[in-house]
Amino acid sequence: MAAKIGSFLMKSRSFGIMICSALVTAGLILPALVSADTRLGILPQPDAVHIRLSNQNPAMVQEHHQISLGKGINPVAFSWSGVRLDPDAVLLTPLSDPESVRVLSASMPPDGAGLIWQVYSSNDAVVPMILSYLPAGLDSLVTYTATVNAGETALDLDAKLILRNFSGQPYEAATVRLDLDTVFSTQIQDQETRQVSFPIPQNPEMTKILHWDGQTMPHDPENQDTAAGIPFGYEITFPADAVRDTFDLRPGNVRIFLEDTQGRTLFTGEDFLPFLAKGDSFFLETGRTRDVIITKRRMKTDDIQVRRNDKGTIQVFDQIITDRFILKNTRTTPADIRLIDRITGQWEPVDMGHTYTLEDHETLRLDIHLDAEETRTFDLTYKILNIFADKFTQYNQVTYQ
Repeated sequence: MAAKIGSFLMKSRSFGIMICSALVTAGLILPALVSADTRLGILPQPDAVHIRLSNQNPAMVQEHHQISLGKGINPVAFSWSGVRLDPDAVLLTPLSDPESVRVLSASMPPDGAGLIWQVYSSNDAVVPMILSYLPAGLDSLVTYTATVNAGETALDLDAKLILRNFSGQPYEAATVRLDLDTVFSTQIQDQETRQVSFPIPQNPEMTKILHWDGQTMPHDPENQDTAAGIPFGYEITFPADAVRDTFDLRPGNVRIFLEDTQGRTLFTGEDFLPFLAKGDSFFLETGRTRDVIITKRRMKTDDIQVRRNDKGTIQVFDQIITDRFILKNTRTTPADIRLIDRITGQWEPVDMGHTYTLEDHETLRLDIHLDAEETRTFDLTYKILNIFADKFTQYNQVTYQ
């Protein structure tokens, strides 16, 4: 029978798969191999099935099998029907000495409904092998529920994995791996969506704050046609060294609930949690307030250290800039504010009227406490270095690769 040679390297393509398998030793001829069509359910069950969900792309399934090989070259066949399959996305990997067992090649029958690997074995042996594939329709998403106590001093975070299987292949018992730290067992049938709880770190540090970011918030809100309001909510942090089981959190929607003094639970908002690494912080927004007003104004810009060419044309100069922040708390309770400001390009501080923390080379974080009905004003004065003029203005921009 003619055969088409195909690569057996793993590629990032998805497919639907219902694997059928025929196992042939070196003494059988190829026509007998190709005509075999033994369904997966009749085969001995794999020793283990692992579903790897490292991100929100289609899952990778790895089945561990014990396959009998004879001395010499063994055709090992897998066939399927009625589903989409990219044979380049299937990988057969022997778990043995590479000198004693090797996958030499892979081919596909003319009907495109199977794969045949030529596997060399130096001896008669039962060899453990991993069959890896990417079934289309087997994927997942993560959702979180955050419950805040009545005093808004602590937060409990619960995580659920939504596992969806529309691949055509049921999995009676599988080990699901979200990452190196999150492993659990479950089963899922074809055409089933299953919600599974999985462990995550508990007792995060939590602070209730208002979060003003100069990149997204208006700088003169009192002159806006519509008051935007400042986001408020909770900053959460899982300290990397607080508990042994602290690990990264996967992206997912977070529904936020607040317990009242009578023990009832009230829904207060929903936000999206991005990938959160160990020790990182994230702000969960529950609403917006107009009781606190933050205004940013450019007060002064002076050009200094002007450098000219031989014709007297300005080429490069520095600038000293003063920005003024006016914070007004109109409510009768204090407010804790996380203020984020950015200074692009090469710069250095001159007279910073408030303490700040550099999150990166251009991002300043200011933590500010306002008492009830307090108004506070401070200036940030800094120097922008090496500003190019005229035709060199493109060098003033910071590009990100």
